[in-house]
Amino acid sequence: MNRSALTRSGISFTVKPLNLAIKASVASIAFATFSTAHAQETSTDSNDASTEAVQLEAIEVTAEADKNPGADPAEEYTGQKSRASSGLPLSVSETPQSVTMITEKRMQDQNLTTVNDALAQATGISVKEYDSARQFYFARGFEITNYLIDGVPTPFDPGWGTGENLSSARQYEQVEIVKGPTGLMSGIGDPSAAINLVRKRADSGEFNGSAIVGGGSRNEAQAALDVASALNEDKTVRGRAVVSHEQQDSFRDVGASENSLVYLTTEMDLSANTLLTLGASYQRNDNDAPTWGGLPLWYDDGTRTDWSRSKTTAADWAYWDSTHKNAFAELGHYLNEDWQINARFNYGESDSDSRLLYVTGAPNRETGEGISAFKGGNFRTDSKYSMVDLFASGQYGLFGRDHDATFGVSRAEREFVAHSHNATSVAPIGDFNKWDGRGYPEHEWGPEFLYEKRTDTQLALYGSTRLNVTDRLKAIIGARVTDLEVDRAEAAYNKEQSIEHDVVSPYFGLLYDINEIYTAYASYTDIFNPQDELDASGENLDPIEGASYELGVKAGFMNDRLVATAAVFRIEQDNLAQADGSSFVAGTTDQAFREAEGATSEGIELELAGAIREGWDVQLGATYYEAEDANGEDVNTNQPRKLLKSFTTYRLPGAFNQLTIGGGVNWESSVYADATNPVTGNPEKVEQDSLTLVNLMARYQFTEELNVQLNVDNVTDEKYFTNIGQFGQVAYGEPRTVSLTGKYNF
Repeated sequence: MNRSALTRSGISFTVKPLNLAIKASVASIAFATFSTAHAQETSTDSNDASTEAVQLEAIEVTAEADKNPGADPAEEYTGQKSRASSGLPLSVSETPQSVTMITEKRMQDQNLTTVNDALAQATGISVKEYDSARQFYFARGFEITNYLIDGVPTPFDPGWGTGENLSSARQYEQVEIVKGPTGLMSGIGDPSAAINLVRKRADSGEFNGSAIVGGGSRNEAQAALDVASALNEDKTVRGRAVVSHEQQDSFRDVGASENSLVYLTTEMDLSANTLLTLGASYQRNDNDAPTWGGLPLWYDDGTRTDWSRSKTTAADWAYWDSTHKNAFAELGHYLNEDWQINARFNYGESDSDSRLLYVTGAPNRETGEGISAFKGGNFRTDSKYSMVDLFASGQYGLFGRDHDATFGVSRAEREFVAHSHNATSVAPIGDFNKWDGRGYPEHEWGPEFLYEKRTDTQLALYGSTRLNVTDRLKAIIGARVTDLEVDRAEAAYNKEQSIEHDVVSPYFGLLYDINEIYTAYASYTDIFNPQDELDASGENLDPIEGASYELGVKAGFMNDRLVATAAVFRIEQDNLAQADGSSFVAGTTDQAFREAEGATSEGIELELAGAIREGWDVQLGATYYEAEDANGEDVNTNQPRKLLKSFTTYRLPGAFNQLTIGGGVNWESSVYADATNPVTGNPEKVEQDSLTLVNLMARYQFTEELNVQLNVDNVTDEKYFTNIGQFGQVAYGEPRTVSLTGKYNF
């Protein structure tokens, strides 16, 4: 592939055929902007009053189109329109994929204060843990690795424990989960789902806000302030600030966590048709005495252990802290009543620092001897990412009908570096039966070394259109051309490597309005994910390709204030790396791999979300699927095949209308993992029986401004695993938790 390198101010750029297409697209958008602006200027000179009236009307219509009629995401469970699936602003009813919205009201009702809390309540999402500081997510049988903020792909790395999923959710007005591949918008990833976090905006011209204070089990304390206001007399400059702090002790013998957030944003009306948005956030997460891995699963006689939930493998000196800084800018300009152009920039820095204790072995049931400490666990990571996105969206006429379109170009880059130290000396663990993490000396650490260093660069050209074929039939067609480059530096656990891929990701969707309530839909979406493995000749394997086929029906009641979805789906993954027998990579002793047909997942999903009536909100979702590999064997058996997520709140009528009560049940089917008993050497199934978690809430409205809310999670105090069998270990989920919060609106 021909390419030339340009260097400016120390930054290296690569020019390829896709760059030329991107430059041509940027030029066409700029030309359209200039032409339209010139036409408006000429029209204004000839008839100022007429033109001004049209502009004001256009702005009003566009703003209204961004939300469901009659629904306010702060007051119900339906949510705003989203661009996360196709780049077009679509409501849940208009999207030919299953979409789950966790709105600000839902998060407040259930006291969901972190991103992880919100995802744990989402339809079809399975949340498991590596350990107490790291969670990972699955949907429809595959891991979720696609994260977006305001529709912009954003790197999260749960495996490295950089902590983004434990960040405060108070800066977001809704969390969106689009099921199936989202290659059109996210470029790369797995065909499971995409998580889109929607920031709060400075869109209020009046002074208003809320203050929250609360406490609960295990010395929980929380406080938050959310304030919005106009910043000038004309209300053309508006601001919003969100600050929060939370802390809580672990349910284990030692450990505690804290997270603090500062989020600031402003909107400025540069003209009647131009809006500038600026914002920044700072998030700090501190985890004291976190576990790294789980508890031993077997005693040294080969029998199973059964620990108390409070048992820990951590030491009191251990910690895992992270900070996340982000700045963003958006410029939107209405060319006319039909078209808008947008420029977006996003920059972030994340770093983490950890000192961890990992223990291995099988203890003696009586003496507790037999556990030893691993010599690793000292890590420092730094990550920087930047993204620039330029897109145009609007309506155009064709064959006597109006249609919607969006097209754009983007460039994203992420640099990740991890350093580590190995211990030169570790103390013996001793009697693990008496271990509580206290008083154990910290390892003596050796010199620092480079653990991993990589740079991912993604250039993309994308576009989609919604064709209004008839009054009832609509087709959504789109594609993304992605140029991906992954550069790895030589480090302790990987060699220097460069991978390049040029991939086209198509998107097809059909929607047919059966009547004013019911809409049938069908969609095909796909995505790809690069692989690091090499074949026998030393060439990188092709990317994993994931595709999804979905058929369903959506129903919108009461002007879409209550939306029901029923869907059947099939997901396929191809080009999965498989060991190529005893073959080696040419010139090395490394295992060679080959591409093979991958796994499939087939199932159904149902969801009902919104207001059944005034004061009665509900979110109910059920998922069932089967996931198998090419040989018909079950894959990812530690993920439940059946899930039920439910939550509802009801404000009592009449004399009791100050009281709102609610609750929900999360149920999932049994799961298992195959693990090898380290004593007998035999494989064994490690199982978690079907699990039911019950959550309750009650809120009393003392005045129009003041309310007090009680939440009880895991009401029955169920004891359950969040991790089974990984490295011959297990981890337990949280016991019953009670929290009491007061909220004052002003």
